[in-house]
Amino acid sequence: MTARSAGAFLAVLSVFLYGYTLPGVTLNLFFGVLVLMAAAGMTALAGGTPSVQKPVVLALLVVLSVGAVGVLLGRGPIASYLLQVLAISLVTVSATVVIAGSGVDSVKLFPTYLELSFYFALIALSELVLGAFGLYLPFLTPEVDYVFLNFHRVSGLAAEPAHYCFVMAPSVVAVLISLLSGRPCMSVGKSLAIVASYILTFSSVGFFLLALVLVVFLFRRSSLSSFAAKVVLAMGVVGIFAVIPQINMRILDTYAVFVTRDDTDVNLSSLTLYKNSLVSLNSAIEQPLFGAGLGGHERNYLKYLPEALANQGRNLNEKDANSMFLRLISELGLPFTAAFYLLAILLWTGFPDRMDSEPVFWKKLTSTAILGMIIVTGLRGGNYIAHGFPFFLVLYYDVYRRLKFGDVPLSAVTPRLLPARFQ
Repeated sequence: MTARSAGAFLAVLSVFLYGYTLPGVTLNLFFGVLVLMAAAGMTALAGGTPSVQKPVVLALLVVLSVGAVGVLLGRGPIASYLLQVLAISLVTVSATVVIAGSGVDSVKLFPTYLELSFYFALIALSELVLGAFGLYLPFLTPEVDYVFLNFHRVSGLAAEPAHYCFVMAPSVVAVLISLLSGRPCMSVGKSLAIVASYILTFSSVGFFLLALVLVVFLFRRSSLSSFAAKVVLAMGVVGIFAVIPQINMRILDTYAVFVTRDDTDVNLSSLTLYKNSLVSLNSAIEQPLFGAGLGGHERNYLKYLPEALANQGRNLNEKDANSMFLRLISELGLPFTAAFYLLAILLWTGFPDRMDSEPVFWKKLTSTAILGMIIVTGLRGGNYIAHGFPFFLVLYYDVYRRLKFGDVPLSAVTPRLLPARFQ
């Protein structure tokens, strides 16, 4: 394995390591950040002068500049801004060094992520098997949340079930889309292991993504001519997930707190989302153009959360807004938020088609899978650097660029790549 291929493999591996932090470190630095930085160092050494993608660097400068305006206006703390600048810059530059430095081998990054996702899923499934016999390992099951009988929600090596859903979102979208298209990107057994582990998290955000993929595919691929029949089937897919108690509770509680404004006995997840939604809404009303600046949501939380809700306690995610969409509104303003999601749509390559050539199929599959992650991160998960989010964004652009301005040879694509063969 060359230094470049080892660096690329470490960069992909770093995606799965954000459930761990370094003990005793004041900044609470994610271990995955250090691994990604090491990967960038290895890639740079292998290629001499570090390569970067100039549009990515320009986009980073735009984000940091827009994020500075609210701080300069006195809305957000300078210390929080500088911390975000350091973290976002480190992971974004590291990601683009690896991806740009990999050259045509960058096409192997996503297949390698899929392969590692399978092993990540096996760990989660083993957690369920051990739990069925009453054996719980703290690093696998920090909190036992029973679903039925002796079975509990799984999180694997992630910090919690929702975090597992974030890191596995691209792989779930990829295996489902490819399976339903009749052109599996992995073996059926590996695909089922990934999807099964995802379902067993019993996470609302995970079930939302599953339902979204199935409904979208139904409307794209169904041979039914009746639109009404498709609607009924789509409602059936959503309904199947909705009858699961853990999901049903969140749906009902979310409806209660958002529509009827009844926060009595609402589950903590729905209440947290509601509180942060109010904060971002109030921020958008009073400071719509630029928000509080990078790192400023916590100050917004203290400023805009209604006193009645603040006095309830149970305040969570006051730093990251519990949602990327809400955090962007709160910290960077409405225009930037709209531009970010519009750009995500414009850079999407479209759905893969089973008749596409191998390189084109994999580019479209990668793009669609990452778009799924962007969607679920917008709903839940407001941390800018966790779970490989910047890495996937840079890869998202790289796939678009390669498909837009030139394809790669068929020999450069290895669909079912094992780490040992990453050369």
